[in-house]
Amino acid sequence: MMELAWLPALPAVTEKQLYKLFYLLWDLEFCQPCLESNFGADCHSNQCPKRTALTQYKSFVAYYKKICASYDPPVSSSEAALRSHDDVGRIVEILRRHPEKPKGDIHKLAFPTLDDSLDQDNAINLAVSIFAMSNCGSQESSPILLEEGSNRITWRAGITLSQYVELILPRFEGVESRQRFSHSFLDPSCPMVMAKDLKRLAGTSICGTDDITNHLRYDATNNVLFVFRHARILKEHLRLSKNCGNEPSLLDCLNVGAMPRQYVLEVLYSTQKIVFPLWDSDSVGLLQSLVANAGFDKSILDGQDHGFIKDDEERIDFQYLSLRLYDIFQEIQNPRPRGWLAKWLDRRSGARYVILATITGLLFAVFLGIASLTVSSYQTYLAYQAWRHPAGIN
Repeated sequence: MMELAWLPALPAVTEKQLYKLFYLLWDLEFCQPCLESNFGADCHSNQCPKRTALTQYKSFVAYYKKICASYDPPVSSSEAALRSHDDVGRIVEILRRHPEKPKGDIHKLAFPTLDDSLDQDNAINLAVSIFAMSNCGSQESSPILLEEGSNRITWRAGITLSQYVELILPRFEGVESRQRFSHSFLDPSCPMVMAKDLKRLAGTSICGTDDITNHLRYDATNNVLFVFRHARILKEHLRLSKNCGNEPSLLDCLNVGAMPRQYVLEVLYSTQKIVFPLWDSDSVGLLQSLVANAGFDKSILDGQDHGFIKDDEERIDFQYLSLRLYDIFQEIQNPRPRGWLAKWLDRRSGARYVILATITGLLFAVFLGIASLTVSSYQTYLAYQAWRHPAGIN
């Protein structure tokens, strides 16, 4: 019996559906003919983002397709919670409009005629993963969603989207230490945490991540540093939240469809000013290789703020990423030993250092003893030969 080939639950996304998704996610200012025709008409406006959107959001489109490929409903496609990419956009729009509603209410808004099910829950999780650029998978989610080491906090029915975002983005509460770290990290005259140094001194690999909560997570076991690769998306979130006032709250930002402004600033600044400072040619070269080979957004090489950054945001206090930056700094200053010999000779271990010094001293003493014995033996031999064969007297 012939086996049926596996077919994805969602069909291939069309360009029209992508344009509509961009509009629902980030309020892009498409021209009126594009909006009125549901992006089906030819665009003749040089200012319309439709002309360049697919190029600018290339890395996001790849992420979106990967996320949608992970959707595997336990029912037939005709009964699935997500039957088209328009359904994904519809749930994203609901999430943007109601960040203060608990997940149970989001279920009712998204699927008013259906009872709650695991399939619907996975559909909402998928939409959150796209909106927040963070894994929102349940324990039953596809391994494609569960990126190594990424956030696995499940959004439960009783909490709101704003509460969930607060859970996945915990702040570092040590204010004084945080401010001290922040001022040091942003000082261009004394770069402390550069990826090129981490690669050179510790042999660390740089890996792109699609999960914004995974940014600058250092995996010591595998010697890998994760860096968020979607710089263009960061700038869209900054554009959306720019007019939210000074020090906007998390809910203020979510109400306009943006992730917390402070966190987004920290991700962008830590990438372009600290880990890959754009004023350093070697760091730019490393970034260019990541853009070419690791799916990084080309916008990461653009250091212009394009009006998204406020005047008082040129220097910021790292409220979320201070500890991760400090961990990288420590790894650069004191790289972990790699390989069995390096681990055995770990110079940071006081006990092993004493043992090594003792063994070195012992071996040196043995060497001196052997050398002294050799010299004494040779002198004895010469004396014996002189006695056996005394020199003749003229």
